Amino acid sequence: MPTVTNGTRVESPVKTQSQHANDDDANDDEYRREVDRPADVKEDMRQMGQRQRVTMILNSNEFRHELEAIITDALKHGPHPASLIALQQISELLLPHTSRWTTVSSLSRSGGSVIVPINDIRGVDSSGYSKSERLLRCKVASLYRLVDLFGWSQGIYNHITVRVNQEQEHFLINPFGLMYHEITGSSLVKVDITGNIVDPGSTTYGINRAGFTLHSAIHKARPDIKCIVHLYTPAVAAVSAMKCGLLPLSQDALFCGKISYHDYRGVLIEDDVKKLLVEDLGPINKVMILRNHGFVACGETIEEAWKYAFNVINACEVQVRAAPIGIDQLYLPSSEQQKRIADVLQGNVNEATEDRKWKIGEMEFESLMRILD
Repeated sequence: MPTVTNGTRVESPVKTQSQHANDDDANDDEYRREVDRPADVKEDMRQMGQRQRVTMILNSNEFRHELEAIITDALKHGPHPASLIALQQISELLLPHTSRWTTVSSLSRSGGSVIVPINDIRGVDSSGYSKSERLLRCKVASLYRLVDLFGWSQGIYNHITVRVNQEQEHFLINPFGLMYHEITGSSLVKVDITGNIVDPGSTTYGINRAGFTLHSAIHKARPDIKCIVHLYTPAVAAVSAMKCGLLPLSQDALFCGKISYHDYRGVLIEDDVKKLLVEDLGPINKVMILRNHGFVACGETIEEAWKYAFNVINACEVQVRAAPIGIDQLYLPSSEQQKRIADVLQGNVNEATEDRKWKIGEMEFESLMRILD
């Protein structure tokens, strides 16, 4: 309404629609809280909203697949290129569920470079393998990593082989040129019993055909053996040169049971040498020491082969430390005691109370997988 002030007619201002809305907002509790909220709190809330939108993008499958594809492509151009390290660091910063194991604890013993993931079979690459072979490849690669973790690897040399299945005489072996800490599920090479490459894997290195002959001879003669671990460490080489061989000084030695011996002649080329190797191993034994060289540990499973390899190396370490006092001064258990202890250690005598029956090496191998995780 118009008002009169000092004889002057003054029209009252007409409220616009927005002004009416402001009046209504002023009566709203949420609006008053928004107005009274400090500026720094408002800025925090604004940034929080932005982060939520970014998080939605980072958690999307499309973003993850694209980032994994870039990293996988970079892996094919070399084990540790600078671009790969940069990409992995970016992924660690951006992806919210990345474990700190890959940022702090996953530095390799050589040079502190970032460890390549064991399970790198993803996307299009995974379509070429059955589910069982994908799992097997990752398990074999994990075994290579464990050998390196324990300090038993010899650079790019020595081999671990695994039979893919019983229907086909195909085997997985490391590409000759990669170190043990670089081996992944996709990099393993699939070969037939004669060493011909069936699947080259994700590298172009090929295999050490001469080194595979030892494995092929055993695999061919012993279809019960799925995994073969061939290694040599200073302690094992020392024991292999002793005329007494591996003595039953410790539980590790007793676990190995009866041990075979072979006068190692280097690369197995002649058929008669291969035949002698197989005869020396025998139809039952799982461990064979190669004189002046190393050893072979075999298993019906990957876990069993790992367990035998682990115990052989530990047993040789014990013997090398005890040998300086004189072999004749060492106490050796009787044959009956040796058999009894070996049966208990290998699970032939059931003294456990667990409901689950673990096979040889399974429980130990599973615990070590948690280290790699």
